[in-house]
Amino acid sequence: MTNSNKEKQPLLSSINNEDDNGATINIVEPVPWYSNIPQKIKNSMSKETITILIYVVLYVTSGVINSILLKKVMNKFTNYAFFLSQLTNFGYVPIFGAVTAYKIFFTDDIPQETRNFPTKKFAVMGALDAITGFFVVIGGVSTTGPLQQLLNQAIIPFTMIASFIFLKERYSLIQLGGALVIIGGVVTSLIPSLVGGSGSNKPFWNFFYLLSVIPGALSNVYKDIGFQAVEDMDVWYLQYWDSLYQSIFGLFLFPINNWLPPPATVKFEQILPFMKEGAQCLAGINTILPSYINGTSSFTPSSCTYQPDATISCDDCHNAWIVIILYMSINIIYNIFILLVLKHAGATVYSIANTLRLPLTNIVFSMRFIMGSAVTPFSPLSIAGLMIILLGLGGYRVGSMIKQKKAAAAGAVKVIPSYGPAGMDNIIPVQKQYIEPKSQAHLRNQFFGKLGINVPEARYRAANNNNYGDA
Repeated sequence: MTNSNKEKQPLLSSINNEDDNGATINIVEPVPWYSNIPQKIKNSMSKETITILIYVVLYVTSGVINSILLKKVMNKFTNYAFFLSQLTNFGYVPIFGAVTAYKIFFTDDIPQETRNFPTKKFAVMGALDAITGFFVVIGGVSTTGPLQQLLNQAIIPFTMIASFIFLKERYSLIQLGGALVIIGGVVTSLIPSLVGGSGSNKPFWNFFYLLSVIPGALSNVYKDIGFQAVEDMDVWYLQYWDSLYQSIFGLFLFPINNWLPPPATVKFEQILPFMKEGAQCLAGINTILPSYINGTSSFTPSSCTYQPDATISCDDCHNAWIVIILYMSINIIYNIFILLVLKHAGATVYSIANTLRLPLTNIVFSMRFIMGSAVTPFSPLSIAGLMIILLGLGGYRVGSMIKQKKAAAAGAVKVIPSYGPAGMDNIIPVQKQYIEPKSQAHLRNQFFGKLGINVPEARYRAANNNNYGDA
């Protein structure tokens, strides 16, 4: 037997026995189908595959932590939502500003061409993100974490509508069906709030939170329009201008709080004391405290309470500054992993990972040892809403992949992440259509035609089809 035969892996293993006459009997036993699985997995795990898996796992993990910390921050600043909105806007300006300044003065990462990009486009993007973040934070205070995650998925049908109007985008029946199923899941998720079955969810604020998907969808579409010609915009430079304009426009939104019900009410004459109390909460100092009837443990009629359905909640600002720093740090890391997954794995893997993150996040929201008193147990309707939305997401993303394949889309995935509450998991990557360049022969024949020199039609077509050939 040769060495090559010895190295072959048999599909069947044989056992030699002897009968009564001394003759050899071969008993053949099948090899289990699962015996070679570990070796197959090992052979398929290239260095690139392992890198992608690490990025995907870190993206999903950081995304879950990001959503959990955002809700914990909202719980800390329940009575100071507008202050929190401005804090998350202005908080990123020095971070991105410092990195951008370093890149401009000490590296060549931000060329003059990038710096000449019109800042008015950043202003429009910043304004839309400021409005999005305002609705997310103000409405999110009285919207449970799991419901936030489900309502966020409404960004897909609203972005489709905005793309249809402004980009003349057309969608397949599978995509449209997926979007309709998502809407059905969102409506199902809102039913417990509408019938008064959840004290932590308040219908007015749930719909206020849901409104954030409208400016969020417009922001998605504008990024595709305003930055269409940009091949490689430095992310830190872009986010510095976005956060700066987001902070400026966010300041002009405070009059809206004058007409909002508690706990978001901030009268015009109370804005400065309100911001001071918000800063005290950031430092861990409680201002709104419960008041009791003399000699009893009962609250006075005007007292704040710690109940989920309280009109005015008592402050819980202990370690608020730690939670906000953790959230902003994780939020930056989370967006970095978004870019890494899209760069190394593509939009399809990103979409699958993003879909997986939704149920995992809602499971964590139901764990008391993580969420404490803000734990949100699963209800039959919340599970039903989650299942319906996952079905719709699957349909929409399958339709998107089929459409891209038919259109022979190629080139890099273009995505501009949003930081802070304005991000709210609404990133929809756009596959840039690859336009094949004209060959030298095609351009030469076209030039001859303009000069009046007759070029045979067959030769002209051959040059047009042979994109990289020569005549």
